[in-house]
Amino acid sequence: MFQAIARRAVLNGPALVTITAIGLLSVMDGLIKYMTVEHSAGQIAALRYAVGSLAAGAVFYATRTALPGPAMLRPHLWRSVLVSVTAVTFFYSLSVLQLAVALALSFTSPLFIALFAALFLGERPGRSILMALGLGFAGVLVVLWNELDVSAGGNLANGPGILAALVAAVTYALAMVTLKSRAARDPIPTIVLLQNVFSCLLVSPLGLLHWTPLSSGDLWMFALIGVLGTAGHLCMAWAYGRADASRLGVFEYTAFIWALAIGLVAFSEIPAPSTLAGAALIAGGALLASRRSRLREAEVEIGP
Repeated sequence: MFQAIARRAVLNGPALVTITAIGLLSVMDGLIKYMTVEHSAGQIAALRYAVGSLAAGAVFYATRTALPGPAMLRPHLWRSVLVSVTAVTFFYSLSVLQLAVALALSFTSPLFIALFAALFLGERPGRSILMALGLGFAGVLVVLWNELDVSAGGNLANGPGILAALVAAVTYALAMVTLKSRAARDPIPTIVLLQNVFSCLLVSPLGLLHWTPLSSGDLWMFALIGVLGTAGHLCMAWAYGRADASRLGVFEYTAFIWALAIGLVAFSEIPAPSTLAGAALIAGGALLASRRSRLREAEVEIGP
């Protein structure tokens, strides 16, 4: 009996930690959307990773993690390029779309995670995962229908924002697959520290180009954003080191519930019926994927 309980805890642990990470990152997204009113996506990304570097550095020091060697830096630099592109494009989409719509479009990432995991990690998602992904994708299409401007003959009402969200979904999926590869080899504090430091260096020129003055309240807000982001990615790195990327990717859909609540309370965004219908399909996919879980270690390297 105790062995069965222990086994279930091992199997469900990565899923529960992933859901916790997504909750933390969803709250962070809500704060970022609030900050996009006065600051550019590049500046927000630069400050988010600057504070994240300090928080990750504190964790790195507290855990007495060994300094990374030169061979470890290259794959993390490659992954940080993906993370930086994801941050800037997604933060831009948050500035022009409803929070629920931006997150719904980003939910195409599990489809790409399953694809890239099969291509690069040799994972073979089962029938339940494929059905879950299909339900989730159908939900995204239903949400996207609400963004069609029928009066303009079916044109997308906010094409640049939608394109940015989809680009973020692709680069995020690649970043998560590379995370799966590195999480089986490198210490979690090292992964999160290098991600924050490299991303900060990469996006800082864009942030300086569109810099606007910061108030004391802004500094506290960015500090909270950085802490939430670091905590979320620490949880994500732990989970992806212990379960298939294709299975954990489906739990990205749980962020939709957070998006609905944050959008309504913080921004008075009332979701359209099609958005709610899409959420039901998305949630069904996440529940279907949670029925089983198996552990697997990555065996190949990702990146140039």
